[in-house]
Order: sequence, then structure tokens, then C-alpha cells
Amino acid sequence: MPSTPVAPPAYRGTFRTDLPARAAYSEGAGPYRIVPAGVAIPADLDDVVRIVAAANSDGWSLIPRGAGSGIPGHNVGEGIVVDLCRLTDPLTVADGLAVVGAAVTWQALDRLASDHGLRLPPNPSSGAFCTVGGMVATNAAGARSVRYGSIRPWVAGLEVVTGTGDVIHLVRGHHESRPRQDVQPVVARFADRVHPRITQAADTIARRFPRTRKNSAGYALDAYLASGDLLDLLVGSEGTLGIVTQVHLRLAPVPAAVGGLLIGVDRIERLGELVGGLLLLEPAALELLDTTFLALAGFQGADALPGMDAVLLVDFETESLAELEAVLDRAATLAGPRALIQQALTKDEHDRLWQIRHAASPALARLPDTTRSLQIVEDGCVPVEHLGRYLSGVRAIADAVSIDVVAFGHAGDGHVHVNALVDTTDTSLAARLRELLERVTNLVLDLGGTPSGEHGDGRLRAGAVSRMYGDEVLELFRLVKETFDPRGVLNPGVILGGPDDPVDRLKVGPQAVPIPEAVASALRGLERRAEWGQSRLELLGESNPR
Repeated sequence: MPSTPVAPPAYRGTFRTDLPARAAYSEGAGPYRIVPAGVAIPADLDDVVRIVAAANSDGWSLIPRGAGSGIPGHNVGEGIVVDLCRLTDPLTVADGLAVVGAAVTWQALDRLASDHGLRLPPNPSSGAFCTVGGMVATNAAGARSVRYGSIRPWVAGLEVVTGTGDVIHLVRGHHESRPRQDVQPVVARFADRVHPRITQAADTIARRFPRTRKNSAGYALDAYLASGDLLDLLVGSEGTLGIVTQVHLRLAPVPAAVGGLLIGVDRIERLGELVGGLLLLEPAALELLDTTFLALAGFQGADALPGMDAVLLVDFETESLAELEAVLDRAATLAGPRALIQQALTKDEHDRLWQIRHAASPALARLPDTTRSLQIVEDGCVPVEHLGRYLSGVRAIADAVSIDVVAFGHAGDGHVHVNALVDTTDTSLAARLRELLERVTNLVLDLGGTPSGEHGDGRLRAGAVSRMYGDEVLELFRLVKETFDPRGVLNPGVILGGPDDPVDRLKVGPQAVPIPEAVASALRGLERRAEWGQSRLELLGESNPR
């Protein structure tokens, strides 16, 4: 990396190397603080190509970035952060298909799609600010994933700038196992060198990939084998294979009726059985709120059901109100008479029901400065039948290392988010977090799960990829990486790992890298308000930062 990078010729966007600008991009929503060497905000696709070409010629590394709301550290790094916030055009919806620039937010897409009676079913809780490009890069999901899956099957086409600076266009269903004259060179190389190796390893891939309802660890060789579509490998690749600049998405009709239940769970060991029964009713969402979450959120409804260990928030989407009432009755019967806390049939009732699911973030934002929420073991996903064992195990490990945790997540997928609540003045913090991560990773793998359910590996979980998949699959991952990014300029250390300690370079604690106090305070305020869509340069008080 040159000591002072400079913008490439004909580049029209913003390019900054001053410390305040670099510090503003040193953090994302996750636990890290890494000050980059520079910040690039490309004006358009051509600028993205210029930045990638310069990275190859000058020895830079690039960290593609959307809103910065990703958790495991794929949006921070020592190279040039490439903020894609200007890639907002076009935004069109026609014939059940949306075409959007990478920087369009889920919320903006949802508002436009709703005018056509449509929606994108995957709905991450960060939808107000997360970008479609970021969703594709991480294979994002959300509460409705239990019925509709992650974003991968909804992606109909991609425009991507590869690590070689080539612009490729991938369309679902248009693929070849061998190169043709009109195929783009990188696609031809993949078909010639990588496709045969993947198909030959099909049995190993089937054996080593987890049998969980969700998995975002490594590259999706299993999805590629099932579809034959190269774009399925690009989805979830966390900016390590290419920079997504435009996305084509399938949309679905908005359901006629939506309602839900809040169900108490008296013993965490019953979770697998109860969730398994509810899944047979095909819910649209099936969320878990652990007692740790309920206490943080100040939930009062559980007072009527003393001794409950957790609650489940269950949504159903149907074609009529009568159908909705019938399925809610069946779900309530399955839960049992003591377990039903609340039922929602109207929109207002449904909105109130979901307020509890969104209550944790404001509560976390109110924590004192010496107490922070760090997402160190926040994405574990196990087979649904092992959900109770996993949650009990996480609780026991957290107690053993003396770290308070808050647990919630997507019960229908066997997927639990766990936030560690830590004392930032504790000199033993890194050691205890390291032990927490190691022991919880062992637990999730022992249960046949994945440490990365929907947020990706980033830097945090990259070290677990080789343990999870083994040498043969890891070699295929490397071959995929080398084909799209032969010089390794895109997000080094993400997915395939590097020398870093996964709990090194935290944003808090005695060893946090110092940055200008005004920038640190502004970043903390942004985190408290969860305003990840705000321009980081605006934090510096610049009136026209882009």
C-alpha cells in the first residue's frame, strides 16, 4: 500500500486521505476500529472501474462499503474504503422486477414496490438504511426468512466490477458450463478452471456444508451446484470477489392479511419441539426473544406468565382474514392455553406486537459510556431441533467467562443473535471475549451449525471457515477468489482470513486505536441513534461532503 494513495486519472468522485475523513470510516456497526489509508466515494460505475484498476497497478487493497451497518468487519480495513453511496440510479419497478443501484436502501425499494402492490420479502431489521448492494454482498435475510429465505433466490441479475476491473453482467438462468466466444473473460476462466473442480467435489461439498436453514459462511458452492448460476457465488461474497454496482430483483405481491401471536416458552429446552410444530403451519416470521432481551427492553407482558424462559413472536401471511384467523387459532392451540400472551389481527395490533422486537436497539443506545454492546458471537445458526441446546449452551458459556449477553433472533431458522454487554474499562476484556468466541464457535460447530447465519464471516469469523469446511472445500474457495480477484485487492482478510486475532483492533477498551476525539464522539452518536445511512463525511461538519 503506497504511503499516501492518490486518486487515479480521470476519477470524478471524492478521494480523501486526511485523518478526519479516514477516522470517520474506521468503524461500522460491528466491534472493530481500523483506520483506513484512504476513502474513495466513486461518482459512478466508471469511477469504480478506475479505483479497481488503480488498486491493481499501485498495490492498494479495497474495502467496498454500503451503509456500514454490517457486523463482522467486512466494511472496515487498512486499505481504501470504497463508499458506494452515490450508486443510487436507476430505481425502477416493472413486470414484477426491480432494477436498483447498489446504494438504494431496502426501505426506498419497499416504498416504490408498494405502489405496485409488491415487495421484496427478505426484510432485514436494518431495512431503513441498509443498501441493496450490501444485502447482496452479505446474502442478507431478516425476520421473514423462515418462509421466504435470504435475498439470494430473489436476485435475478447482477452488475459487478471484479477484482480485475472487468464489468460483468450475470443473469439468472443464463449460464454455461463451458466458455463461449461471447462470454466475458472472467466468466470463461471460471467455467474452464473452476466449474469442473466444483462439480468433481460435489459429494464433499454436500458432506461439509451444514444442514441448517441458513448459512452465510464461505462461498456458496452448494447454491451454485444446485442452480448452475454464477451469480449465486457472488451473492454473499462480502466484496471479496467483486463490487456490486447494480442489482435486478424479483418482487412478490403484498399479502392480503397479516397477523401474529406472542407466545411464552416456559422452558428453553422445549424450544426445538415448539418451533418445529409451528413451522408446520408455514409462518412468515418466527422470532425468539430471550429473557435477557425482555429484561433489556423492559417488556411487561411476561408478568402474566411467571417462569417463562423466552417468548416467540409468530407472524402469518394469508390471502384472507378468515384464513388468518384459522391459522392463528391452530398456532394458539399448539402453544397451549398458558402460553398465549397476545394476539394481533389488525394492522395496529400487529404494529404494537412488533414494537417489542424493535425495543432493544433504543435500550442498548441508552447504556452508559463504559458499557457497550459488542457483537462477538452474534450470528450462530443450528438445526432447529438443537435450538434449545444452543441457547442454553451460550448462556452457560457467557456465565463461565463472566460476560453479560442479550439473545434474540430467528427461532424458525434456528438462528440466534447474541450481543455481549461489556465493561470498556476492563483490562481483561479482549481475553474474555476471545474465550467467549472460541467456546461458542466450538458449540455451534458441535451441534452441526454455522457461526455465520446471515451476516457473513467478515474478519470476525474468517478463522472458523477452515475448521467448518476442511482443506478440500477451502482450496475451492481459494480457487474461486483467485479467479475473480487474482491480485487479492478486494477485502483481504475477509472470509478466507488472515493473520489478525479476531478480537484485536476493537473499537472499545484500553487498546482501541486513538482517533480524533470529535470524530470518535460523532461515531458514537451515530451508533446510539442507529443512523447508519448518514454520510460519514457529514460527521465532520462538511456542508457538501459528497
